[in-house]
Amino acid sequence: MSSGNKHAENFLLFLVVGGLVLAGVLYGLFLFWPYFVFFVLPLIIGSLIIGVILKFSVEPSIEGSAIDYKNLAVTFPVLILVVMVVFFVKSEQALVVDKKGARVGTYLEWPELNKAFNEHRASVYGNSPFDALKARAKVPVIYDRQDVGWIFLWCLSLGGPLFFWFLSRNDHERNEEIVLQKVNERTKATRERLSDKERDLSHIIATRTASLTNQISNLDQKLSAMTAENRILKAKVEFSPDIPRPPEAQKTNGVLDQDLF
Repeated sequence: MSSGNKHAENFLLFLVVGGLVLAGVLYGLFLFWPYFVFFVLPLIIGSLIIGVILKFSVEPSIEGSAIDYKNLAVTFPVLILVVMVVFFVKSEQALVVDKKGARVGTYLEWPELNKAFNEHRASVYGNSPFDALKARAKVPVIYDRQDVGWIFLWCLSLGGPLFFWFLSRNDHERNEEIVLQKVNERTKATRERLSDKERDLSHIIATRTASLTNQISNLDQKLSAMTAENRILKAKVEFSPDIPRPPEAQKTNGVLDQDLF
């Protein structure tokens, strides 16, 4: 019995903890969904747009040219200037209060945008199962021109460069291919001349080698003939009786004159 009660208590505890975790997750989803739609989603879209703009700014204007990142030195200041002019120049936000200092309204530059944000926020919070969120739905939140400007500044400082890095991750390979292609184009004529010279040199070497080989062969034949003729002459001289010899040579008989028996 005690073991069964313990299992039941553990199961009940699991249900309670799981319910609390699920309630916390749902509360967080309902709480942050309006901010995701009006802050995070524009941040992602704006970062993608700025990343694409930065990527196109470094693309070469002439086909076949290498990617030039010096253009970023112009693109970034221009984008910052555009954001400052559109969202911050002469931007004013003011609270309207009564004589007692109580807030009775807010001066907004883009009231339609603020209205859309608060209506969406009130709709999400009002449809949530949490009383705390339903109570917060009645409290308006300012979402105006400057808030959008800060989103785009974050796009310029973080999101846009990250997307630009992702889009440019293979630029080094492309630059290497372009540089290699230019080197091949500029050295093509020189390499062709060197190749022609190499072929001519090989032909000359082969021709001279064949000529020298023939000359050496002819010299070898002449040397062999001269050697054979020299041997014949030596034999004639050695065995000729008409050629006078010194006394020592006359006493010594030749090999053919010896009596072998």
